[in-house]
Amino acid sequence: MMKHIYSILFLLLFINISSASDIYKEANFTTASKFIRDACLSENGKVIICTDNESLKAFSVENKDLLGSFRGGHRDNIICVAISPDGRLVASGSSDSTVVIWDFYTQNIIKKIQSATGKISSMKFSPDNKSLLFGCSNSKALLYNIKEQTLVKEFTDQKLDVTSVAFSTDGNIIAIAGGDKIIRLYNTSNYHLDTELKGHTNWIRSICFYKNNQCLISGGDDKNIFEWNLSKHKFKKIKSHNDWILCIDITNDGNLFAIGTMSGSIKINYIFGVYNAKLNSPISKVIFIPKESGLIEIAVATLGSGLMHLNAVNMILSK
Repeated sequence: MMKHIYSILFLLLFINISSASDIYKEANFTTASKFIRDACLSENGKVIICTDNESLKAFSVENKDLLGSFRGGHRDNIICVAISPDGRLVASGSSDSTVVIWDFYTQNIIKKIQSATGKISSMKFSPDNKSLLFGCSNSKALLYNIKEQTLVKEFTDQKLDVTSVAFSTDGNIIAIAGGDKIIRLYNTSNYHLDTELKGHTNWIRSICFYKNNQCLISGGDDKNIFEWNLSKHKFKKIKSHNDWILCIDITNDGNLFAIGTMSGSIKINYIFGVYNAKLNSPISKVIFIPKESGLIEIAVATLGSGLMHLNAVNMILSK
């Protein structure tokens, strides 16, 4: 293993960063399509599920073995995917306006939800596994009770497409963001709108809670990353970039965050510097893979280079 790592590091010294995707070819998971619109990781970090045209694929993170395929639920490309915290359910949303809930172990369809009229753009399970939140291109977000198979709430305050939705880790807050440049926070006791977070000047593409729900991070087409202090309702600009930010992931302590951009740049920010990689395709998702060893690893979904598993050791470090 160490010999393999040293070989990659040697190669990095002699090639341009723009050809980094060639280095990482061996890190690819095997999918039918190279256009992976979304991916999600199980709570234990051992299983990754990604979109693959009109189907889903589940892989072992450790050895990249195919664990299962989810087929026959959609008539058009799947845009987003989520796995429940208990690992029993998978949900997918498609351009066909349909949400499908699957049994992870059998890959059978449990329920088709056809309440939306736009493309399904983003989805998350609630921390208690009871609800599914999904956003749509028709500017709405919907909350669905899985056990009762009922639509609980339709959120209609957004003025343009919903691009990202999130639950706080305690399940008490729902966050919805999108094209109208506002992040809206709702409490889950009565689903009232509590706060509107304003600061972005263009579409917001990705939001994440961290620091035990005290903070939220966001990024989007204005090329900025903002940190929001939810107790004080204030924000500060963490970073500015020269490209649209399509996706963000962050550790709960806030010490590590990763972004992916439209031009294919990946940046992992931490206290000692920034790890960089440049692929040949837009980055649709970055996900930190938990490692007991402390090594920094991420899963990367791309629009043209497939689904990849990258190690920060093989990336370029800058101050």
